[in-house]
Amino acid sequence: MNAKELILLDLKETRRRFIKAADAIPSEYLSWKPDDSALSVGEMIRHVLLHDYSWLKIFKEGILPTDEEREQLWAKPYTTVQDEIDQAALYHKEFLAYVESLNMEEFSTKLIKWPHRPIERYLGDALERKSYHDAVHTGQLLQYMRMMQIDRPDIWD
Repeated sequence: MNAKELILLDLKETRRRFIKAADAIPSEYLSWKPDDSALSVGEMIRHVLLHDYSWLKIFKEGILPTDEEREQLWAKPYTTVQDEIDQAALYHKEFLAYVESLNMEEFSTKLIKWPHRPIERYLGDALERKSYHDAVHTGQLLQYMRMMQIDRPDIWD
């Protein structure tokens, strides 16, 4: 496997495992959160799923979504976990298509600058950080499930 194939595999696997965890949470728990300063279950699921759109804007254009775009995507009421997954599927597909379109040289030569933080990383490193982002939130969801005392799926298949 080359670097692009490994990055794509990692992005797909972290997302698959995140969805496996999220999909195991009953919709009535979408507003649950461990404390007042934490993200709710629904907020965390939406955060991860819709951030494909944000990451793609940063990678391709060096900008974040506009307030108008954010309002349209993030302000909808939470209904079901499956609805969140369905609503964001197109963004993940577009994100993966972008990664598939890259040439391998770009992984080590294209510098990505976060518009809202003093962070600069080469594209390959940035893509791995995106995968890590999904993985961290998968762990958080599993911890939430433990705290809610609901069954957790085996993501280590």
